[in-house]
Amino acid sequence: MIKETVIVDRRNISPKDLSKERLELLVDEATKAFLEKGYTGCSVDHISRTSGVSKSTIYRHFPDKEALYEVVNQRIADEQADLVMDFDLDSSKPGQSLRAYARHIYHVDTNPRFLEFFRMLISEAGRLPQLTARLRERGIATVLGRLTDFFQGLIDANKMSHPDARQAAVTFYVLARGNFRPLLGVEFDLEVELKRLDVDIDIYLKGSGIR
Repeated sequence: MIKETVIVDRRNISPKDLSKERLELLVDEATKAFLEKGYTGCSVDHISRTSGVSKSTIYRHFPDKEALYEVVNQRIADEQADLVMDFDLDSSKPGQSLRAYARHIYHVDTNPRFLEFFRMLISEAGRLPQLTARLRERGIATVLGRLTDFFQGLIDANKMSHPDARQAAVTFYVLARGNFRPLLGVEFDLEVELKRLDVDIDIYLKGSGIR
C-alpha cells in the first residue's frame, strides 16, 4: 500500500517534535500541490497557504522551490521502489517467479499516484534535466541492482544463457513496465495489457534460456 502521513495529536508533543511534524506536513502538502499543478504551476505561496507553514520557515529548510520539489520527488521515488521491491524472487522457479514479478511491477507502475509522478518528471525534464536524471536514477537503481544480482545468480547456476546480468535486468525492467498507454492517459483494458505483458516476458525468458 502507498505510505500515508500519520496524524499526530499535537497536544502531546514537545516544541521540538512539533517542528518535525510541521516539516512533515509541509512536505505532504507540497507533494499534493506538485502532483496536481506540476512544478511550473505550483508556487511556494500556494504551499505555504495549504500547509499553514510560513514562507520564511519554508525557506529556512529549503533554499528554493527546486530543492523542495526534489525532496518531494525523492519521497515518491522511494515509495515506488519500496513497493516494487516488496516481492520475493525464487531462483528455484525462475520463470514462474519472473512472470509474477513482471505483473507486480506493472501493477505498481500503473498506480495513479506514480503515473502522475512520471508525467511530472517528463514535463519538467527539459527545464530541470540534471534533477530529473538524479530522480530517475534514484527510482530504479535499487530495483535494477536487485534484478542484476538475481540474474547473475541464475547465470552462475547455468539457469540463464544471457551473457550480461546488468543488461538482462534493464531489459526485463523495461518490458515489465509495459507500454505508454496508461502514462498517456489512454483508456486501456487491464487484462488485455497483462496478457500482452505475459507474451513479452515469455519471449524474453525463452530468449534468455530461462524456464
